[in-house]
Amino acid sequence: MDNFWISFPVLLALAALVFFLLPRFDKTADVLKKPELPQRNREEEFAQEISPIKSAESVSHIEEDPFIPHYYGVNRLVAVAKDPNWLYSYWEVSNGKIKEFIHLYGEEAWQTSKQVLRVYDITGTTKDDPCSWQEISPDPFADNWFVEVGQPEHSFFLELGRILADGRYIKLLTSNTVSTPRASISERTDEQWVGIDELYNKRIFYGFSSTMLTDMGIESPECSSKKHNNS
Repeated sequence: MDNFWISFPVLLALAALVFFLLPRFDKTADVLKKPELPQRNREEEFAQEISPIKSAESVSHIEEDPFIPHYYGVNRLVAVAKDPNWLYSYWEVSNGKIKEFIHLYGEEAWQTSKQVLRVYDITGTTKDDPCSWQEISPDPFADNWFVEVGQPEHSFFLELGRILADGRYIKLLTSNTVSTPRASISERTDEQWVGIDELYNKRIFYGFSSTMLTDMGIESPECSSKKHNNS
């Protein structure tokens, strides 16, 4: 009995110590414990990975693909020089132009007529007095065509028209004037080329200024020749 009363204060002290320290261990365990993630539907999660839901703000910044129309409702025939022997042309005949043709010649004339391109050579002359011309029959539904002229350093313009059943030619559109380039090396030998000294003085020596060249140990040809003569 005497031993019990002797050990009682020790037991009481241990109980008090456990009472005060136990809540701290619980808090430490809560901090170290990995937080639980909210439970989600697996199908919803998989759908978000494939196609994430965008906010309305982010969607507003997405630009739609620009729409490029095939036709613009204008009358035009454009000629471009492809090389010394070929031209390229493209055209558009508006609905208004077609209605004008039908009003004058009838809808049957439009359906039965043939689309043609006329190529006029106006080298050394004007559109009013062409040197020669040739007629090409592109595909009936074509709106562009390559034209072989085979004449370097010549000037041309084109006409788009239709040939009626009775053989009459009706002009619809006229193009710009275009010139084919030469098919040989230029014969000009009197070109004045800029010398190295002038390039250096103008500070355009391969993109480097004279100060930069001096810092790199590169001197102008004039300075180099003077040093060479003095030595």
